[in-house]
Amino acid sequence: MGTDLEHVLLQRSAKDGAVWNQWLAEDAAQRAKIAAAFRREGELPLEVMNRDRIIHERHLKSLCVDYRLRLLDASHFAGRVPYEAIAEMERLERAAGCGLNGYKILAPASMFRLSYQDKDPMLLLDLGAGYYYLVHKWGGEVNPWRKMLMYPLRSFPAMLRSVVGFCAVVAALVPTSVLGEHPGFVRIIFFFYLLFATSAMTALYGFSRAKNFSENLWQSRYDD
Repeated sequence: MGTDLEHVLLQRSAKDGAVWNQWLAEDAAQRAKIAAAFRREGELPLEVMNRDRIIHERHLKSLCVDYRLRLLDASHFAGRVPYEAIAEMERLERAAGCGLNGYKILAPASMFRLSYQDKDPMLLLDLGAGYYYLVHKWGGEVNPWRKMLMYPLRSFPAMLRSVVGFCAVVAALVPTSVLGEHPGFVRIIFFFYLLFATSAMTALYGFSRAKNFSENLWQSRYDD
């Protein structure tokens, strides 16, 4: 059974809609600030927006970092946008009275070059001020192991923790019977040997395949 990223994202952003409403209520000029972000004429379709689907940028970033995804302009998307997503875009544009700008898609980096049907893209509308509206999600669920497998690629501290944790587990699993008369000392020496060897392999092969960390790539339109 896979992981539904839409469900994960909406859980993380459960309170964002209420905060966004409060932000609007604090100053009548805020609506004008948001509308300006669309660079268009017409009305912001507030009345047809489901507040539960309004998401702050920090939650999108955390999801992208956790699962190594990208959030890019829809124009960079190489996959096929399904009819349901287009219909939802048209519903928003009818309420606005004109076409909307600012559509973005959240998906694995590969979907911005090739089309895969087993990925999990999301179409979002940039509302400005760090808020986004989740228009539609399509595709299948992601592999439930993806978050764990991508953990070392989140950031340099995450990579360091992964290497140290891996070496510590391997060193701890070595049977005491094979460590000789001073198992504690030998285990420590073995741990540091593993740490050196694993760090070297990670630098040599890991960075050659994934040249940057997810926290730096989540809004980059360039390759790793």
